[in-house]
Amino acid sequence: MKINKQPLVSVIMSVYNEKESWLIESIDSILKQSYRSLEFIIILDNPGNKKLDNIIENYSSKDARIRYFKNEKNIGLVKSLNKALSYVEGDFIARMDADDISLPSRIKKQLSYLQSHPDIDFMGARCINIDEEGNELYKDAILPEDMKLIKSCLVNVDFFNHPTWFFKKECTDKIKGYREITCAEDYDFLLRLITSGFELANTNEILVRYRIRKSGISKSNSLQQLLYSKQVVKMYKDRVKYGHENESVEDLKNIKIDPKQESKYSLALEGLTKSKLYKKKNEAYRIYLIVKSYMHSKYLRILLKDITFHKVKKLIHKKTFNQEAFH
Repeated sequence: MKINKQPLVSVIMSVYNEKESWLIESIDSILKQSYRSLEFIIILDNPGNKKLDNIIENYSSKDARIRYFKNEKNIGLVKSLNKALSYVEGDFIARMDADDISLPSRIKKQLSYLQSHPDIDFMGARCINIDEEGNELYKDAILPEDMKLIKSCLVNVDFFNHPTWFFKKECTDKIKGYREITCAEDYDFLLRLITSGFELANTNEILVRYRIRKSGISKSNSLQQLLYSKQVVKMYKDRVKYGHENESVEDLKNIKIDPKQESKYSLALEGLTKSKLYKKKNEAYRIYLIVKSYMHSKYLRILLKDITFHKVKKLIHKKTFNQEAFH
């Protein structure tokens, strides 16, 4: 479907318990995009939240590009996003979270990128990380752009920012959307794209302001996210090696989470996240926070090992690329 001969871009968002001011900023950032040929599919997964409902209803009454749907009851993020995907009419899909802010030219730039790189099916971008008040904290590290490097690094770290996703509709048509893998559904989505033959890329241009919530740093499911992510990678490697998965999504429910280890990992992860605020400002204190976190949790040591492999692969790729360019 096209409007004024321009491709229609479908932006999908699930809303649950975000602050009213965050939701307003998020919706405004999409409606005020420089690229106008949009449909904005919003799913409210918390029908009892009348304040958020009223905000979305008000926007919907003023802008015909919004297609608003309320779940009868809370069904969770995965089912809500798949519901949104089922309503998509555009040739391209953009993800958006209800507490983040897309920069004004985000959609235009991502669409232009895919149009100028017809071999690419899916892309992400860098973010500026902000706090709950909207103050800038730090910028994302440089992202892998080359597909070969992306495939190599993605088995260590999921570096694609979910609210920056922009992709062709055929991606989700083929892999049938998200699977019910709590905390790692987006990681699983990416790895299934690769084994389905799609080409992924990133732009290192900053296109989204990503909000870090205080409650999100030490969230109670952080260890579950790590363990599920590890299992998702194993399932990916099995698909590559054997052509099928040796475990099912249901098998993930058998993974046991030790509450004590969960608490230790959450605290260590909070320290690691805090250390990013001191980069180039107080390197000694930053290193102290990293070492303290490293010693506090064996699972954080696993995470840091993966992050180290990811960084080393990027450095080797950069060095090789520079040598080839020189010759």
